[in-house]
Amino acid sequence: MKSRIQTIRESERLSHTKIYTDEELYHTDSWLSKPIKTVREIMELFSGYEFFRALDLGCGVGRNSIYVAECFKGKECLVDCVDLLDIAIEKLNDNAKAHGVSERINGIAGTIEDFEIAKDEYDFIMAVSALEHVESEERFLCALGSIRDGVRENGVVCMVINSEVSECDSVTKEPLEAQFEVNLSADKVLAYVDEVFRGWKVIKRTVSRQEYDVPRETAVSRLSTKVVTCVAKRE
Repeated sequence: MKSRIQTIRESERLSHTKIYTDEELYHTDSWLSKPIKTVREIMELFSGYEFFRALDLGCGVGRNSIYVAECFKGKECLVDCVDLLDIAIEKLNDNAKAHGVSERINGIAGTIEDFEIAKDEYDFIMAVSALEHVESEERFLCALGSIRDGVRENGVVCMVINSEVSECDSVTKEPLEAQFEVNLSADKVLAYVDEVFRGWKVIKRTVSRQEYDVPRETAVSRLSTKVVTCVAKRE
């Protein structure tokens, strides 16, 4: 019998594989249409950098990391991109080539839990809709600590975390199990982030309600979530 984690990750694999197969990065009406607004805003903070190191946890097909690499054309830049799905890394590499940034993108297939973040390694670490997919609340807290330790002085972290997630069949409205390994309250996510990044300069700290459809194995799920966005700078 599959464990809860295995079941959730298989569900996520199926839904993301469909999206990554059917949609083209930056040429679609889906969430792959453009990098998130917060990442676009953050790049202004690094305008004077001649060498830039970034880490994208849960990178997918490069929605945010390709954009970051494009911001540093003509400069030294390397973005390490980690994702659980092999197809995501394959599509990431294809997209990097198509956008002329292959030499700036380093795709790594694996879990966030298994990826070791070197201390003081990165100018920028982003985890967009990713940390809620680690194995447990304990691993979630460990991941926050690893992210904190991996950022250089004056570096920035950007974390977008789904919380209080619920799902239902988009047609029948029948409740479905939320396919998220870690499903904390927004208050608890904020409390963890505040504790781990205590003393950092807070640039953004918001909670917003969002709803959208997600393809699942047997139905299209209507997903409701409180999205926690936290951006902070190490000074």
